[in-house]
Amino acid sequence: MNKLLLEENDYLNHKISAFYHGTHKSWNDTQVGFINTLKNDDGTFSNAKKEFGFTLFQATQKLYDCLGKDLPEIAKDCDANLTICVVPRSNCNAKYNSNQLLFSNTIKKFVLDNLKLFNDGTDYITRIQDTPTTHLTRDYNSVEVGITKETCEFSSEIKGKDILLIDDIYTNSVNIDEDAIQALFDKGAKSVIFYSLGKTV
Repeated sequence: MNKLLLEENDYLNHKISAFYHGTHKSWNDTQVGFINTLKNDDGTFSNAKKEFGFTLFQATQKLYDCLGKDLPEIAKDCDANLTICVVPRSNCNAKYNSNQLLFSNTIKKFVLDNLKLFNDGTDYITRIQDTPTTHLTRDYNSVEVGITKETCEFSSEIKGKDILLIDDIYTNSVNIDEDAIQALFDKGAKSVIFYSLGKTV
């Protein structure tokens, strides 16, 4: 696991401690290639064959294993009762089939298996308005300040919580995750730590 510091900018009013499991160099050369399988953007992947080197089942197992290795370490270091939230996909969940929601569903399973360490906030952020899928469109100008609050619903349970926010891939300067972190603070989170499986380089 690697450490990262998210700096203050137009999207984020706080410096944030962040962590990532491995680097993500390209779709074919990555330490966390299972993410490419889990994204399943067109919804055609099944468990019948490998996509990007993994079946869907293998990809969920790899994700679960990474969470099991990294998240208890974060919990131990931060000395807080962490509630795990997930950055939602760019479109509303109704636009996806079940094989396209394995990232968030696997995180939820991990949390429910580890309730002695974490609280379940995996449903605290819900996308209610579609946004551009930036890793496909490369339209990073579409990520406007406040886009998370404009396109998502937030649970009132966020208020006063220490949040561990998880995303699949972090890309510096895109600011999707910074905007989501600030939205959690604006909704009353006591603190936020960020974790991604991959960090683009």
